[in-house]
Amino acid sequence: MSESELKRALHPYLDEETLKVALSGYLGAGLRRAVLGVTDRRVLLVRSAYWSTRGKGLLWADPLDEVALGGRPIELHMSGAYTGNTYVRIRRADGSTFRLNPRTNFIGGSDGTRRSVETLYSSVKGRF
Repeated sequence: MSESELKRALHPYLDEETLKVALSGYLGAGLRRAVLGVTDRRVLLVRSAYWSTRGKGLLWADPLDEVALGGRPIELHMSGAYTGNTYVRIRRADGSTFRLNPRTNFIGGSDGTRRSVETLYSSVKGRF
C-alpha cells in the first residue's frame, strides 16, 4: 500500500501531531491487518480491512516514551531463504506485548519489509 493510503487511515486519529512513520502490518499469525503510526508524541494502531488500508477503528494509542520494541526483530527463513516475514515484538504502555509483521505487501517484498522494520526501530527508541 502507498504511504498516502497509510496516512489516510491514521489521519482521523492524529491530534495536531506530526506523523513520522506509517506502516502496514499483520498481527499474530497474519489473520488480522493493522496500520501502525508513530507520531512525535504517540504510537497508534488502527485496525484496517484485510485487502486495503481502509481504517476500521483505533485499537490503541500510547505515549511514545512508554512503548518499547523487542531487542531485535526475528526474520523467518525457510530452507535458508528469507521469506519476507519479519516479526517485531512491541510492548505497550500497560505492559502487554504483541507481535507485528510489518510488510509492504502480502507476497514477497522482502526489501520493503526490511526497510519498514529499520524505519520502525529508528523511530521508537525504547527497547526491552
